[in-house]
Amino acid sequence: MAFLDDLKKATKNIAQKTGDMVEISKLNLSISQEKDKINKIYTEIGQAVYEQYKAGNDVGFGDKCAVIAEHQKAIEELQQKILELKNAKKCYSCGAEVSVDVAFCPQCGAKQ
Repeated sequence: MAFLDDLKKATKNIAQKTGDMVEISKLNLSISQEKDKINKIYTEIGQAVYEQYKAGNDVGFGDKCAVIAEHQKAIEELQQKILELKNAKKCYSCGAEVSVDVAFCPQCGAKQ
């Protein structure tokens, strides 16, 4: 009988440990979700600071904002190269991608 009692205790112990591991995983997932929410807010704060910088306001992060501006300029140049390869351009009015041959934007109707 001692063997069966030991086996029952071991089974209960394994079940408890498994339950604990599931609970730990759930808690870790919740922690991760909360951290993601914080990072989203950090991003929103950063975007707001950068918008203030672009508007000409001193936000105290001028050096970092200048680096962002350089990267954005590089992105715009790369996007322009893609448009050239696609024989396309951006609509002057709405910014939609249109063929260089169109006279009017198919999205907003603005004259090109």
